[in-house]
Amino acid sequence: MDSSKIAFYLEQSRDLFIQTSNTIWEYAETRFEEHKSSKLQADVMKRLGFEVCFPSSSLPTAFRARYGTLGPVIGILGEYDALPGLSQKADCPSQHPLVFQGSGHGCGHNLLGTAGMAAALAVKHYIEDTGICGSVIYYGCPGEENGAGKALMIEEHFFDETDIMLSWHPHYKSGLFNNSLANVRVTYTFHGKSAHASLAPHLGRSALDACELMNIGVNYLREHMLPDARVHYAYLNAGGTAPNIIPAEAQVFYAIRAPKDRDTRELKERVDNIAQGAALMTGTQVTITQNAVYRSFLPNPTLDQLLIKHLKASTPLRYTEEEIRYARAFQLEGSLPNAELSIDPYPDLTLDRKSGISTDAGNVSWEVPSGSFMVNCYANGSPLHHWTVTAQGKASIAHKGMLTASRILSSAAAELLETPELLHSAREDFKKARSAVL
Repeated sequence: MDSSKIAFYLEQSRDLFIQTSNTIWEYAETRFEEHKSSKLQADVMKRLGFEVCFPSSSLPTAFRARYGTLGPVIGILGEYDALPGLSQKADCPSQHPLVFQGSGHGCGHNLLGTAGMAAALAVKHYIEDTGICGSVIYYGCPGEENGAGKALMIEEHFFDETDIMLSWHPHYKSGLFNNSLANVRVTYTFHGKSAHASLAPHLGRSALDACELMNIGVNYLREHMLPDARVHYAYLNAGGTAPNIIPAEAQVFYAIRAPKDRDTRELKERVDNIAQGAALMTGTQVTITQNAVYRSFLPNPTLDQLLIKHLKASTPLRYTEEEIRYARAFQLEGSLPNAELSIDPYPDLTLDRKSGISTDAGNVSWEVPSGSFMVNCYANGSPLHHWTVTAQGKASIAHKGMLTASRILSSAAAELLETPELLHSAREDFKKARSAVL
């Protein structure tokens, strides 16, 4: 595989992809509302010679951009949804929202999707120039945050024609991303009975009391969970703003995570039981609605080794003194404020890398042999889902990481197309991993 060709293709369109990423950063559209972001990406891909389609009316911001009709099909996943409440002025190392309670790219999906586009374009050029037999598909995926959009895309058969799937995620440390927590999102809605809180409190049944008792019960559960499990929640409806009315309805939204799918199912059952107990204690009723399921990532040793090879070839990254100073200002707000390096150029090349993150790319990994990795795009210790990540999303260090990720993705894809035994090995790994679990 000629990596110099890949680098040349990417450099040719560097400005286009930086502009695309920055524009999506400005749109900052949240889950399943990414109309401008998906259209921008789809228009770019169509203009660059890809066959673009939006196959599902139920997922109007999900699209597929394909080049080629022959040979093995390499898929590349992209995302472009932002997070609510993370609006932030670009390059500002102190919290300064552009829009009060507005959305922002606090998980770097403006970079994530754009790197996938760039990689697909580089693979297209590589196929054209070398004459190798193969095809590439870029998948524009909506609603990763709190929506598990790729799980819905699986139901709509988006990925049926793909032989291998590659993806990446921005982070402050480069390395494999082959280990994620399974995650289920559940809404608990309590239904009670309103009454005057002073005149006739005995007639009321407080849905808010039920929510609070449930949360207390779950807090006691934490002592008895698996060490790597995580449970967290947010109120969607606290029952109103009038303290003299007993709340007839209240709602709390839970994320329940554990290392494996079965662990998460078992943990959810225990949380459900606590909710039922809270309803019993308060004389209310509870409706339990499962909103989204993120499966744990199914590792593929062949693809992991391939991505490690190209991570080695593409890192460590080099930074200017100005970039190092820029990162230092944001480092102070992160989890590693006293680290010697303000931005970490060195990859973690271990094959078994634990992660506390959940991703719907995990769902795809159970359908298609998949490999994924991370590339540093932010100051050392920058926590994802934080305003500091939004602030750095248009910086040169972010663009440097994004373009490095596109080089790794496209180089790995080209090598897979040129090496049939790699494709075969990845498929065999996939079959073994699934059969060991199912």
